[in-house]
Amino acid sequence: MMIRKTLISLIFIVILFVFIKPINSTMISVFNIADAPAVVTKGHYGTSLVVEISFSDEALLDWLKTVKEPYPLLLLDAEWIKRSPEHIKVIQERKLPTGLLGPEDSLDKPVDLAAVQKDINIYEKYLQETPLWFATRNHQYSQDLQNNLFQQQMNILSPSLIWKGEKAPKLQKGDFVFLTLHQNNKVSIKELNTFLQQNKFMSIEENIFGYKVQTKKSP
Repeated sequence: MMIRKTLISLIFIVILFVFIKPINSTMISVFNIADAPAVVTKGHYGTSLVVEISFSDEALLDWLKTVKEPYPLLLLDAEWIKRSPEHIKVIQERKLPTGLLGPEDSLDKPVDLAAVQKDINIYEKYLQETPLWFATRNHQYSQDLQNNLFQQQMNILSPSLIWKGEKAPKLQKGDFVFLTLHQNNKVSIKELNTFLQQNKFMSIEENIFGYKVQTKKSP
């Protein structure tokens, strides 16, 4: 009887190990946050910083080399990716989290899906993976674009707060704080570093799910 109880206990432990461990894994594959096309504008557990990048200079390269964890999510413009091999090398070596910054979209003038796919192909070529996160420059999304990205298991982000480098905003739990590093509209690296030092940020995944994960693309 004792042996039987022991065997049952061991089987129960094995079942728990097999079915529960993947849930708490530090690595997840490609996924959709929602079960239908949707734009994610907020998390639940803290605040996350998202940096849009389409402009290169030495200050940015130095920042990529020195930025500390928890890293902000970097949304990269496809044309910037092509002309910034040194920056991309640093991003890959340091395993900085990235997504794709797409063109402007709107309900009145939807973006050309072929142009978006071209940007996705560029990202995949240089980053050697499919983008998990996506945002357009104007943070608007036609239904066709949402459907297209959902089918490709890309998650659409939109800011709950945009910071333009002026006085630091008051952050609320769940916020996705976006800032831009564009040629004609960018926060300085000095301001960015100060902002990072003054606030406690977490990854997008941790903000959404409540625990830290390392996203990894399936081949």
